[in-house]
Formats: sequence, structure tokens, C-alpha cells
Amino acid sequence: MFEFVDRIGGDELNRPVDYNVLIVRNRPTIADVARLCGVTPATVSRVLNRKKHFSTSEAVREKIFDTARKLGYVPDLAARNLNRRSTRIIGIFSAPHTSFTWGINQSLLEGAAGVLHAEGYDVFFEVSSPLKVDHALPFWKFDGAVLFQSPKREIIGELDNRRVPYVCVNERLGSPVANVLADDVMGVKLVVKHLAELGHRRLAYANARSQYHPHYSVVERHETLLEESRNLGGQVVAGHDAPFDDAEQFLRRSVIESGATAVVTYDHTIAVTVLGAAVRLGLRVPQDFSVVCFNDEFPTSAIAPSLTAVAVSGKEMGRIGAETLLKNLATGQVPPTRVIRVPETLHVRESTGPAPRGKPA
Repeated sequence: MFEFVDRIGGDELNRPVDYNVLIVRNRPTIADVARLCGVTPATVSRVLNRKKHFSTSEAVREKIFDTARKLGYVPDLAARNLNRRSTRIIGIFSAPHTSFTWGINQSLLEGAAGVLHAEGYDVFFEVSSPLKVDHALPFWKFDGAVLFQSPKREIIGELDNRRVPYVCVNERLGSPVANVLADDVMGVKLVVKHLAELGHRRLAYANARSQYHPHYSVVERHETLLEESRNLGGQVVAGHDAPFDDAEQFLRRSVIESGATAVVTYDHTIAVTVLGAAVRLGLRVPQDFSVVCFNDEFPTSAIAPSLTAVAVSGKEMGRIGAETLLKNLATGQVPPTRVIRVPETLHVRESTGPAPRGKPA
């Protein structure tokens, strides 16, 4: 509580609050804000929680916000939401090993959080702890959830048990309102068509790394590449189904020994290591072989040679996921799970060129 050295009297609304006359003993409470503003705690609660349908002047609102800010008072969300049907809180969940330097994670979060904040929701981000064994979800109530790549399976079970609606963005798990996914089939078709137009018929594929968690993109990119290559009269050299490990060994096997004229990589991080290995082996890109990657993320456009890359808008995926969740919360319906595919584009840069002459077609 606060000990008042001087009493506030007269016109409390217009008189400035002298915070120097307060001796802080404990955390500030809603009652402290109310006393300093000359209003009831109920009025403070309504103002700070941005209730619109009650009568109070703009001056009172401003004084309450200013006083709360200067005292460092914030509402207790857990207590505030204890008896509410709607908390106006959305949780975003991802894998225990999540890094925002990987893939499109950062843009996914920007897209989802931007929509949720614009609609007046508070957002928390939970990176699942592998050490939690008794529960996977936080103790507080929340209205819905957005799941990114590879959250703990226990999270899915608890969300379903609590009947909390959720969407999966760049992931396929559980029984969500919707799965918002990259259209990797479209992306692979763009890659194979681009390479075929440059004369490439013998391709190599650097698959996902062994430590990469199971993901729909691993299967879709690999299987579509094999199918589309056959459809256009080409082939993918041996080793395409093995997890990527050593870049130099990969290039020796696929380009030098098997005669691949173009390399497609599962993601941009693998492509960067392939470019480095090519320099060490005396291979030139794109003169000796071309390189195309998925995920048009840094440093694809900054590296030399700049990388031809398949891009999907992570921000758009996050936006669609958040909007879909909010529509579901507004209607309260439980429709069948939707699958929403977000189109991909191919950004052609320096790493692709005509197939070199003299190599087997």
C-alpha cells in the first residue's frame, strides 16, 4: 500500500498528483489509483480495461491512465479474466527449439501479432519447455491459439481438452480451425519449369537435415520434385532421399560424379553451405552448376552469387491464420478444418544460368 503524507482534497481531478509525497511500501493496487484520481476502483477497472459502454469524461480517463502509468500499476490479467467469458488474450505456441533466425518464423509472428493487436487482443508467445511434464499450457485463461512449427504434442491435447480453438500456421497437427500452409507444390513446379527452360534435365536435391523435425514441407518438396522432373523429361540423381549432411561430399557425389547441372536445396541455409563448398572444390556457380533454394530469407539476396529462391510470405500466412481464428471466435462455430494454401513465387537471381555444355542431359 501507499502511505499518504498529504491528503488530496478539493478538486482532485484538476489538481496534479504529487508522487513525491508517497512512500512506496508494496506493489500499487487499483485502490491506490482510485484514491489518487478521486474515483471508485470500479471506474478505474473499466477505464484500464477499455470498457466503452459507461459514462465518464475524457479528462477522467486520461487522469486514470496517467496515474496508473506513473505508479507502475497494471491490471492482474489472471484475476481479471477469472470470471470472464472472453479474456481478449491469444497465445502463440512454437517448438522448444524455435529460433527466429530460422526460415520464416519472424515474419509469421509479425503477421499474426499485427492482426491480433490491431483487434485489441493481448498476445503472449510460449516456447514450449521440454522440461514441463505435468502440463503444457500456461495456467491463465486465453481465448484461442496460433500454433507455429512443431509445438509439443501435449499442447495439442490440452487445447483440445480445454476446447480452446486454434489455427496451425506452417504446420499440420491436431484438429484446428484451419491449417495455413505454404503452397510448396506450386513452388517446386516453378523451380523445375525455370530450370528446364535453362536446359537443365539432370537435377540434384539437397534434402532436409536429419535433425529437422517432421514437417509437411519435407515430404511435399521432395515428392513433387521427383514427379515434376519426370513430367518434364528430366531426372533427379541418386541421394535425393538422404538427409543433407556434408556439402562437399554432396557436391562430389551429385555434381562431379553424377553430372547434375542444377542443385535444388530444401532451404536457404543449405544453399549457403553448398555455395561455400563449391568454392573449396573449384566449382563455379552458375557456370558449372546452378543452385535454387526454398525460403527467400537473409542472406539469399546479399550473398555472391545471389541465390535464386522460392519465396512465401510468412507475414501473409500469419495474417491469414490470425484473421481465420478471430472469425471463428466471433461466430463460435466449430466448422470442419480448412486447409488454406498461400501462393509461392520464384525470385530469379545470379545462381541460376544455362546448363553447361558437355554434361549428360
